[in-house]
Amino acid sequence: MDRSVSTEFEIDVGLSIALTEAGAWVIRADGREFRLEEINDFYRVWVLLERPFSEVKAALDQIARSASAVTPFPFAKLIGSALNAKSRQWTDLAMVWVSFLAAAEKATLKGLLSDVRDSKWASQKIRQLARKYVNEIERGDPKRLN
Repeated sequence: MDRSVSTEFEIDVGLSIALTEAGAWVIRADGREFRLEEINDFYRVWVLLERPFSEVKAALDQIARSASAVTPFPFAKLIGSALNAKSRQWTDLAMVWVSFLAAAEKATLKGLLSDVRDSKWASQKIRQLARKYVNEIERGDPKRLN
C-alpha cells in the first residue's frame, strides 16, 4: 500500500483520513492504513456522521485541493455504508447528510433509501424522509434532488 500521505484530517486521537500521493482515500488508525474504496470499507469512518456535514466537507475538500486530487471524497459511499448497516443510530445520522449530496450521488443510494423506507427498524420520521428522497429520485427532478 502507498504509505506516502500528503495531508490528513484527524477524526479522533490516532484516527485520521488522508489522501495518498496516488490519489487513494485512506483511513489511518494505530499506525495502519485501510483504503476507502468499496461501500463496506466506510464503517471505519461512520464517526464523521456525528459532525456537521459542512465542517467535514470543508476539511476533506481542503485535503483534495492540497493534493490536487482528481477524486473528491466519496460522501455517498459513507452515507450508503451507514444506511446499509440497518442501525437506527447511524441511519438517523446518515439521513441528515443525504440532503447535501448532488442529484447523481443521491440516485446511487436509491436501493438503500428504498430499504430504509420499507424497514421496520427505522423511525417513522426517517422512513418518511427516505420515501421523499426515493420519490424525488424516481421523478428525476434535479431541482428537488439538490
